[in-house]
Amino acid sequence: MATIGKMAAQYGAQPIRLEDAAWDAWLARQPHANFLQTAAWAALKARFGWHAARVVVGTVGVAGAPLAGASLLLRRAYGLTIAYVPRGPVVDWRDPAATGAVMDALAQAGREAGAALLRVEPEWPDSLACQAALRDLGFRPSRQTVQPPSTIVLDIGGDEDAVLARMKSKWRYNVRLAARKGVTVRAMTRADLPAFAALMAETGARDGFALHSADYYAAAYDLLTPQWGEFLLAEADGKPLGALVVVAVGQMAWYVWGASSSQERARMPNHALQWAAMQWARGRGATRYDFWGIPDEIGRLAVGLAGGSGAGAPVEDLPVDLEMLPSHGLWGVYRFKQGFGGEVVRHVGTWDKPLHPVGYRVFQAGMMAQQAIRKAQSMQPQTTQPQTTQPQTTMGTWATVTDAAAWRATLAALPMPHVLQSWEWGAIKAQTGWHALRQVLRGEEGRPLAAFQFMDRQLHPLLPIRVGYVAKGPVVNWLDAPRVAAALAQVEQVARQRRCIFVKIDPDVREEIAAGVRLRQALAARGWRFSQEQIQFKNTGVTDLHLDEDALLDGMKSKWRYNVRLAERRGIAVRHGTADDLAAFYALYQETAARDGFLIRPLSYYLTTWQTYLAAEEDASNPAGGVLLLAEHAEETAPVAGIFLLRYGDHAWYFYGASSERRRRDMPNYLLQWEAMRWARAHGCTVYDWWGAPTHIEDPDDRLQGVWQFKQGFGAVFEPHVGAWDYPVWPWLYRLYSEVMPRVLAYLRRRAPASGAKN
Repeated sequence: MATIGKMAAQYGAQPIRLEDAAWDAWLARQPHANFLQTAAWAALKARFGWHAARVVVGTVGVAGAPLAGASLLLRRAYGLTIAYVPRGPVVDWRDPAATGAVMDALAQAGREAGAALLRVEPEWPDSLACQAALRDLGFRPSRQTVQPPSTIVLDIGGDEDAVLARMKSKWRYNVRLAARKGVTVRAMTRADLPAFAALMAETGARDGFALHSADYYAAAYDLLTPQWGEFLLAEADGKPLGALVVVAVGQMAWYVWGASSSQERARMPNHALQWAAMQWARGRGATRYDFWGIPDEIGRLAVGLAGGSGAGAPVEDLPVDLEMLPSHGLWGVYRFKQGFGGEVVRHVGTWDKPLHPVGYRVFQAGMMAQQAIRKAQSMQPQTTQPQTTQPQTTMGTWATVTDAAAWRATLAALPMPHVLQSWEWGAIKAQTGWHALRQVLRGEEGRPLAAFQFMDRQLHPLLPIRVGYVAKGPVVNWLDAPRVAAALAQVEQVARQRRCIFVKIDPDVREEIAAGVRLRQALAARGWRFSQEQIQFKNTGVTDLHLDEDALLDGMKSKWRYNVRLAERRGIAVRHGTADDLAAFYALYQETAARDGFLIRPLSYYLTTWQTYLAAEEDASNPAGGVLLLAEHAEETAPVAGIFLLRYGDHAWYFYGASSERRRRDMPNYLLQWEAMRWARAHGCTVYDWWGAPTHIEDPDDRLQGVWQFKQGFGAVFEPHVGAWDYPVWPWLYRLYSEVMPRVLAYLRRRAPASGAKN
């Protein structure tokens, strides 16, 4: 491996030395070292366009072993140099001093080499603490993943029977079946490399994944065996049926590459190969076996179930229906790997630190442009001709609803319709360029089975492309998988017909219950992506209004009950506002926005919204409605605080809130919320939705923590939802769009640390 000193002429760096043997010996003793940090791997990458260096900090013990270190790879890309640390640095991230020292040393080495950015992939768990540590060190999540962040790790300790017992019964059977059917596994020699390359080529062509060159695999064989790894070949009757590469460092082993023939698959050569790899790893002293790569959606699910702690989840504990998973990409791989047992683990992923701000922006632009070109060349937009007849499903017929009363009757027949799916909301959004299309799936005797209000908007008058949004929908029984599938398929179909780049949905489905887990699984399987653009708040808090008033008061914190009564004692009174009060409420809203630093729309937008729901409230047949509540004091000429509630069916939402600095010590906001809950109960509502809670409830830096503390004092119960998901109809255009919008939203959110409703 080249030292930094040897690269001084090209990169202008200073030497930082530790010989390969000493480095590898130290690495093998580290509990979380990865094979991508070995000197052999650095040498492999150096043969194929990278320049390898090593950075170490500190010495401990009589042998002078490093405190922390990393193998650093340097390469030109998009006309710039990038510095990359694959699955490193090697450091105890819980030691801030050591972590900071090695990251600073890597950044310095990168700067001396003229790198525009430092990219790291620490072998750290995906936890809030690890993410915070990286942000504190100046890193940001990368838009480009290099190594797979999610994997399955299997305990291979104990005797062989114990390892076999951790597998599903069918997998144990197949391991033994392969032996009975004459499959043998042996270590390859260099003479077997042509057969290995042929198997890899066949597998890549069949399964659609990219390959290294035959020379690359030959170099890997020369560098990794026998010190770190083994190339295994499965045969039957003298014919190669499959191959596998396994490496081990310390107590961890990794399944790095695998290939199989399309012939004789019934002999289960892949099961035999995995078992042989585990046996080889056990013989090397490894106690854990990493299957190296599963769909990241599965890893994120495990992270969610662990509540952000970074802990893994046993595969058998994940609420995943294997029959619903697609067969393409890593999904088929996951089906195979999960049968061996183990724990789903997600690492913190790929993070970038800009070393040269302008160069980093150039790099990002080049990467985006190249990815867009690849997408444009390899993907065609998924468009269809508009249908001349209503689409059919096995359950019923989709129909368009064009009458307000018919739409209200449709929603009334379905579970938990949201106010953003109301006819009124679609009409309100028309003032900002949205077009609403309302569809219903009708079953036997015309009974509604699912429905959604699809809104779309043209991005620019000169561009015939649109974006779609089903706000807080579709409306469907989320426990009924066939109906959910039918609703999602129709949303996708309408998005194609309307020539949308993508369509977004953000249904109010709790992510931790069975319906939420199955929904996220179904969305991922259909090609939906968790959105970077969360239009509405992902999570919320709710209060159960089935309780009587005394019980509701008892559910509050004592200080909150005291403040409700204090407001009354200090002369605060709450009254129902009318349309004549809307201008005064908007003035309060402007004052609140200026004080708390969030953006609001013009008065005309809110007047239309508020007047629409006040008018709906006057129609006894309309399940939609709203109320303006104003807190006043006899000594003030204008309201001191106010809130506007929206209502649909048995749900009420606290949508807009505003307050003045005047009389804040008289606690008007406490009395307002209490009167809001009383109003909702009086109108038959059983749920009071506080409309917004922290994205990460345990993150003290979440911008909604302060607001949440106020809401929680009233007894609000936290509800994590599945959030917004996007279905890309034109994937490469969606990629460009999604790269730009997060920057705009991030700017707006920096100006709105705890803003109100996002509508």
